[in-house]
Amino acid sequence: MPRLHLFEFEDQSWCPSVLRRGMTDYLAEVTARTNPYAPVIEPLRALLLRYPGSTVVDLCSGGGGPWPQLVPQLQAGGAFTRLVLTDAFPNPDALARFAASAPVTYRQAPLTATAAPAEPFSVRTLFSSFHHFAPADARQILASAVAAKTPIAIFEATERSPKAIAAMAVVPVAVWALTPLIRPLRWWRLLFTYLVPLIPLLAWWDGTVSCLRTYSPDELRTLTADATLAGFEWQAGQLRAPGAPLPVTYLIGVPRGVAPGTD
Repeated sequence: MPRLHLFEFEDQSWCPSVLRRGMTDYLAEVTARTNPYAPVIEPLRALLLRYPGSTVVDLCSGGGGPWPQLVPQLQAGGAFTRLVLTDAFPNPDALARFAASAPVTYRQAPLTATAAPAEPFSVRTLFSSFHHFAPADARQILASAVAAKTPIAIFEATERSPKAIAAMAVVPVAVWALTPLIRPLRWWRLLFTYLVPLIPLLAWWDGTVSCLRTYSPDELRTLTADATLAGFEWQAGQLRAPGAPLPVTYLIGVPRGVAPGTD
């Protein structure tokens, strides 16, 4: 199945913020309840232990993604120091999903993944977001990490397959079912879910397009074969939890023999 870089409503600057937040809040809620990123705990813990004391800078954070579940697990293993969430369209309400004591902040200023600044002693992550970028921009994200000598870990819970696309048919029903459980409960969330059901429809469209946009492990390896990325060691593949319907595709890059934030 060829990769199709169709548009997602969430990406568009003209998309009303309440609709975008409705979609990203739904994604955070369904992620919390289905735990699709359970298989990434061990490779992510191993990466952070390799760079102790590093701050995790998460790009394209949206509603927080899987981080409310990942943070306590990584803390328990001694592999976590601090998390900074960032997004082109920040959603500070996402902090309510974390424990009050969690060392997590949400950058208030918009930040695109292609313009992430170099931060000493940091590790970059992207969850369910790398597919938003066409190959040229995706390569720029990787090149930025290489230039900053900053390790980067990318994880995608979608897959470009008939099974994954068919699974998106349940998204509108899932949005209707989970919306009353999302906090804070906003009037616009109820309006655009039940009376004018734009959030369920847009979430279905964006979910389907996300599958069609998702890079395969071989395509990720092709991206990292660029000569400008040769200063990193790259590993791409898939992880699958027992009984999970879909795998998690990953790409992890680390500097060759260089600690983060050093020359």
